[in-house]
Amino acid sequence: MYKRLFVLFILLWVSACASPTALPLPTDVVATAALGQQQLIAFLYRDEQGVRLVNGLSVSTARPIPLDPPDQQVWIGEVALPANLALTEAGDVQYGMVIAQGDWQPTGQYGPGGLWPHALASPRLQPFTPETVALADLLSDTRYEGQVVRLRAALIVSTGTSLLVEAIGPGGVPAADARQVKLWHGDRDQALIERLQVSGAVRFGYVEVVGRWRQGRVEPLLIILP
Repeated sequence: MYKRLFVLFILLWVSACASPTALPLPTDVVATAALGQQQLIAFLYRDEQGVRLVNGLSVSTARPIPLDPPDQQVWIGEVALPANLALTEAGDVQYGMVIAQGDWQPTGQYGPGGLWPHALASPRLQPFTPETVALADLLSDTRYEGQVVRLRAALIVSTGTSLLVEAIGPGGVPAADARQVKLWHGDRDQALIERLQVSGAVRFGYVEVVGRWRQGRVEPLLIILP
């Protein structure tokens, strides 16, 4: 009896370790308008205006830019950034994924010109590196639900539809038996889409995606052409 309980405990512990708690994105916390201590995953974005947490970025423009308006971003101002964040630098912009924890502030006017209604005070920042997975893993393993992951696949965008596909043939046609998943708002990064190959009304190309897996779809946060 005790031996069985011990084995059950070990299995539950391993399962818990393999399935980390899914943390919210800034847009999730903005929607709940909850006060107090909050912990979230985001891109830290720093430019001449200051530092904020954003949900998604485009790096296909001359200068990386947030894909979200200021009311979906979280202002954290000028803070001392930990040396281990290892941010990417592009001109006068720095960015990188972090886990941020701090005191969520009442809705107000933060930052230059009061453009940011949401702020996180006294943030504690640590680097976050998404796990690299395959489409087959996402479709077969429930532990990825709600997790931010990295994957490499072919992106196909046509009117009203965006897909990630394991492999494609000429003209962006999915290869036979290739797994595929839909994207939430996969056409947001227009600068990236304009750099894809074109076949009629379809744009396509192999990409690297950082995104959140939820409800059988990928919510893209960053799409990069290799």
